[in-house]
Amino acid sequence: MSLATESKAGIFTVAPATLAKLTRQNGTHAAFGAELDTAAAAKSLDHVSYVFEVILAGAFALRASDIHFEPETEKTRLRLRVDGLLTDIHFFDPKTYHQLNSRIKLLSGVKLNVANRAQDGRFSVAREDGQVEMRVSFIPGNYGESIVLRILDPKATKVSYKELGIHPKLLARLETEIRRSNGMLLTTGPTGSGKTTTLYSFLREIHSPEIKIITIEDPIEYHLDGIVQTQVAGTKYTFAEGLKSIVRQDPDIIMVGEIRDGETADIAIQAALTGHFVFSTLHTNDAAGTFPRLCDLGADPKSFGSAVTVSMAQRLVRTLDPDKKKERPLTDAEKKMIANVFEPLADKTLIPEKIETVWEPSPANEEETGYKGRIGLYEAIFMNDELATLLRDNPPANEIAKLAAKQGYLMMAQDGILKALAGVTSLSEVAATIDLPQ
Repeated sequence: MSLATESKAGIFTVAPATLAKLTRQNGTHAAFGAELDTAAAAKSLDHVSYVFEVILAGAFALRASDIHFEPETEKTRLRLRVDGLLTDIHFFDPKTYHQLNSRIKLLSGVKLNVANRAQDGRFSVAREDGQVEMRVSFIPGNYGESIVLRILDPKATKVSYKELGIHPKLLARLETEIRRSNGMLLTTGPTGSGKTTTLYSFLREIHSPEIKIITIEDPIEYHLDGIVQTQVAGTKYTFAEGLKSIVRQDPDIIMVGEIRDGETADIAIQAALTGHFVFSTLHTNDAAGTFPRLCDLGADPKSFGSAVTVSMAQRLVRTLDPDKKKERPLTDAEKKMIANVFEPLADKTLIPEKIETVWEPSPANEEETGYKGRIGLYEAIFMNDELATLLRDNPPANEIAKLAAKQGYLMMAQDGILKALAGVTSLSEVAATIDLPQ
């Protein structure tokens, strides 16, 4: 009998044998689907628990970040997000879906009899190698509730900042910047671009018994030992209200999950000016866009030179599977495009001497993609006197980017091209993630 029957409220156990079975099958979609067929056809009293156990085990084996249940007219679609892309896995009949819905609601601590409004919950999955947190979202749909489970594997917080894919030259500078006693580091990018992982890796690197670190997040995604973490709670505890309270807690380092409004921006800037180092995020397209965005929120551009020390931007791209990639010659058009991308770079020593070939995926069958895992593309702008003077007049992002290029660090497009030339990712993957010149 599966250990899933021993699950307690709020904790669901995935048996080692179930996870090992799907992992041994190399985490293929076909093997996952076949195992779900077997589990769904079982007549035992606990078959729904076992179906859910197989879903979780398969998601772990495939390295998924999210599990989606999407009800349709006569069936419910199960999809997984792997390396940033959604993939169809299975279809369930309405009865199995409703049983799974109830099981997930019980685990998540949300109301069973509510299906006409959004609900959020959370539960833990016990595995042989430790617990994994699951953040759950329910929203009403035409044919039933759409359910999404976000997998929050604590191993993600164990990733060193040296393993994120940051270029060695930029990494060396950041190692100094994140240890400042005051200032602000802002990292930007769309949702799902790895900003939280980057900030957590920085916090883990600088954490020590001699300093106090406090965070305010929405929500707390991962628990960090030795760090005080607080969570936004509607209108009662907003980023701005929380930040006001945090600065009275004698912190050395403050992490604000996101700067969303002018009040939060002003308080964060004041904290950076009064002896604290602040980490936070913004939603902008690139590092240069950070400063116009702060101005849009109402922040005073005259304070940027003293408060903001680093503006970063990042994206995630899929990495090529080392066993499923091939090298090919660059076309003339690609060579021209690459030359255009590298042209503004001040430090020409970062450009390879020979640019003749590039790597691309070479999957063995239709189910494979040729990719495995993801890595970051990064860029950063560092504050200096020239930039501080320019920012006082709230210039457009393109003027900021032009001045920042003189600092000699890679922009995201240049970082992506270098990774494609080195066989870390493909040129097509970089082009799908970042706008490259033609």
